[in-house]
Amino acid sequence: MTGFGQCQVTRDGVILATDIQCLNSRFFDVTARLPRVMQKWEPQIRKETQEALVRGKVNVTVTVGVDEEADAPIRLNRPRLRLYHELFKEIQDELDLPDQATLSHFAAMSDVFVLEEGARDELYRDLLLESLGTALAELQAMRLAEGANLAADLRSRVELLQKEIQAVEQLAAERRAGDLDRFRDRIQELLDGIPVDEGRLLQEAAILAEKRDITEECTRLKSHLDLFHTYVEDEVDTGKRLGFLLQEMGREVNTLGAKTDHIDINHIVVRIKNELEKIREQVQNIL
Repeated sequence: MTGFGQCQVTRDGVILATDIQCLNSRFFDVTARLPRVMQKWEPQIRKETQEALVRGKVNVTVTVGVDEEADAPIRLNRPRLRLYHELFKEIQDELDLPDQATLSHFAAMSDVFVLEEGARDELYRDLLLESLGTALAELQAMRLAEGANLAADLRSRVELLQKEIQAVEQLAAERRAGDLDRFRDRIQELLDGIPVDEGRLLQEAAILAEKRDITEECTRLKSHLDLFHTYVEDEVDTGKRLGFLLQEMGREVNTLGAKTDHIDINHIVVRIKNELEKIREQVQNIL
């Protein structure tokens, strides 16, 4: 299921923000965009994200900044400073400029003054894990809300299917009483006046009626639909169970459609197949 979570934490002059996006996918795939100083913790981010979300296409974005009003350990990047000094001298000589580089010129270079990253490793890691946990919890809450709506939709669709099966049973029962006579008349028509034993004729008609009977398919479909209601409420392997159950229902519906020649029942079978396909698309989003 889809979801989004974010969290920003600030401590000791460091501002760290984590955004997590999750899209539907049958498998787990995570892309982490991290500041250079935090890339060493990417395996832990992947591990905790997969444990929380199980599957989905996940994007984790972490940004880190500095609270300008807080005291932060800053050092002078001496190699970079010397490089700028040499470049300024080359420019001055090349263009024959009278002025020399001043402190304001060097201060304008953003990478001359840098944060002491090494001294802040533990702080960065703590902030990262804290924001990651909060963002994952927010994402999970969104997925749970989506799951509740999805469960309600599935239950309503299953109830619709149960009504369709009841309609099939009613139509089949209304026709069953005349099936034997209808099949007997059809056999006599095919025999075209050839004499045949009445008992044998009735036996063959009964065999045809039995082959056309859809009582067992309706019974199994009703059982599957009742079980579907139960699985929707489960929290363990719900998606796999529902997927398997949908396969079984699809087989029963195909058999039902193949066995009947009742036009109204065939129309209902088409509607049931259409509804099962909609349910299957929804179930693919369930863990």
